[in-house]
Amino acid sequence: MKRMLISALLLAAGTAQAMTFTDYATVLKSEPLYQTVNDDNCEPVNEPAAAPAATGGLEGMVTAENGGALLGGLVGGVLGHQVGGGRGKTAATIVGAIGGAMAGQQIARNTQGTRQPATQHVSACRPSQREELTGYEVTYEYHGQRSTVTLPNDPGRRLKLTVTAQPSAHAQPAVR
Repeated sequence: MKRMLISALLLAAGTAQAMTFTDYATVLKSEPLYQTVNDDNCEPVNEPAAAPAATGGLEGMVTAENGGALLGGLVGGVLGHQVGGGRGKTAATIVGAIGGAMAGQQIARNTQGTRQPATQHVSACRPSQREELTGYEVTYEYHGQRSTVTLPNDPGRRLKLTVTAQPSAHAQPAVR
């Protein structure tokens, strides 16, 4: 119907000028298009401070727990030495040293558990990828013709078209 109307208007005008009008096409399919984007997210993060690496010697052996045992053993040995006489004095010193070492080690464990681990402020970069919407691939039908275009937005169920009609160079007058 519209084609006949357009043809009639063009013939009536008798000129080779184009005619432009707005019409609507039916959207058959509209699918979102995504593009993968690489992000380098660098942000400040508080992370536990790394323990220094052992390089030999007494490192790793000198701990609060071992220090507590050593100090407790010394104190226990001195106190045990004050008790008894002869062979009993030696036994009391050994028992005092062992008991003091065990007590000192336990005290060190108990006090060490209440300390918070040291943290340091680090800038951590974690590469990641994300999907970014770039547009919509839209398939529509207009007067029996199917076409597919890429649009920045989803058009919905109908697609607004600007139609330009002009006579063909080989147009023949209609015969009645």
